[in-house]
Amino acid sequence: TLDHLLETLPSRRFKFVELDYRHVEEDIRRLRPDFLVTSGSLYAALMGSVGSHQIATRQPKTSPKPSETVSSAFVVRASSRYRTLADLQGARAAISDRRSFDGWLIAQGELAKEGLDPEHHFGELIETSYGVPDVGTLVKIGAADVGVLSTCEYEQLLANGVIRDGDFRILAEKPAHGGCIRSTDRYPDVVFSSLPWVDAETVREATVSILSMPSENLDFQWTVCNDFVPTFELLRVLSIGPFEGQNDLTFEAIWKRWKTEILLGILLLTAVVFHIVTINLLVRKRTAQLSEALEETERFFREAQEARNALLTIERTNIVAQLSSMFAHEIKQPIMNVSLYAGALKLLLEKQDLPKAAEEKVATILSSLSHEVDRSAAIVEHVRSYAKKRSRNPVPCDLSAIAKDAVKTLEVRGLKIENRLPAGLWVRADPFELLFVLSNFLRNSAAALKDTEAPCILLSAEDSGSTWRLSVSDNGPAISDDDFDRLG
Repeated sequence: TLDHLLETLPSRRFKFVELDYRHVEEDIRRLRPDFLVTSGSLYAALMGSVGSHQIATRQPKTSPKPSETVSSAFVVRASSRYRTLADLQGARAAISDRRSFDGWLIAQGELAKEGLDPEHHFGELIETSYGVPDVGTLVKIGAADVGVLSTCEYEQLLANGVIRDGDFRILAEKPAHGGCIRSTDRYPDVVFSSLPWVDAETVREATVSILSMPSENLDFQWTVCNDFVPTFELLRVLSIGPFEGQNDLTFEAIWKRWKTEILLGILLLTAVVFHIVTINLLVRKRTAQLSEALEETERFFREAQEARNALLTIERTNIVAQLSSMFAHEIKQPIMNVSLYAGALKLLLEKQDLPKAAEEKVATILSSLSHEVDRSAAIVEHVRSYAKKRSRNPVPCDLSAIAKDAVKTLEVRGLKIENRLPAGLWVRADPFELLFVLSNFLRNSAAALKDTEAPCILLSAEDSGSTWRLSVSDNGPAISDDDFDRLG
């Protein structure tokens, strides 16, 4: 092929260099060759790293198509106990080179397809480095339990007389389909490729020269392979080439492979966390503001309700005051007439000669009538004082006597009133107001006892220093909280 290039491109000067397989990419960047002749696996690996581009692919005439050319074969001695690839666990294997595509890499891919560990399946790996003794000889003399032969190497050993037919047995053999024996799938052969920095005219000339190379006297031809997907899949399974280090889970390896993605992820995570924190702070702030607004609204509502209640109370008080004033004004005249009639009756009776007993009885009745009239007049005056909001003048009064008068106003059949108030409970107050309050307490108790058997009201007093604490209690039912709230 190189001779053909020299012959067909006389205007071009060629220089051939060999790249070290241990650091191919470094040599490419250092030497900057225009074209490469590599195995299919190395070409696939260099596509992503240095941008190699296929010009032509070598296709032996025994291959059905350019994408199915090279393969590997697992061979053991005919007398070997090994029958399957799985049986070779821990065995000694002879190979030509760890980086050889069809001498080892394709074989590793087949082990992976069988669910075996391609890196640790064999107990010992012997490399011949294409020297002597070769793989076939190592297996033949028993120095290795299994050998990995490259494409058509088995047929070459037979032709050269290194082994005889029947010396070896093929493991996991696949149909040859007119080609050489194999244990694996087939992959593309050697690739002639160009690199990105070569000018288009040079690439065109080289492409025309390679693809027009006569093959009549050769066992191969140059053509174009359009399927390198299986090769890429093999590299991925073996974690080599562009997939090198993908199974290395150390921090350095992960950082090297996913540096950009990790940085983008951290940036995205930071943005999300910042967004969440910002939203939470904003929600918390808005919630606090809403709570304050609700509290303020509730406060305004309570104040408005209280103001409304106070206004209603004032209105009711004014109405009561007006009615009280009208009532006091109207009732005062009849009471005054009753007082005058009583006085006149008393004067009239004094002029009559009545029996002694009748005279005393009439005097008693008139005295009581006069007392009730005075009392009614006092009530009217108090009502008028409330209506006109006059100042009140407290006077010394006996709380015990006032309580007795309050008891007299309550006449309920079957009601027992127990008065435990001692005599002489002197206080400074308005006697009418005290009588009014005590009478209301007693009437409330009597109303609460209407459905109680043996109803009883107890009046008691307790000395609280400068004041007396008077209690009116009964044995009626308790008031529920709801009823108590409704009392106002």
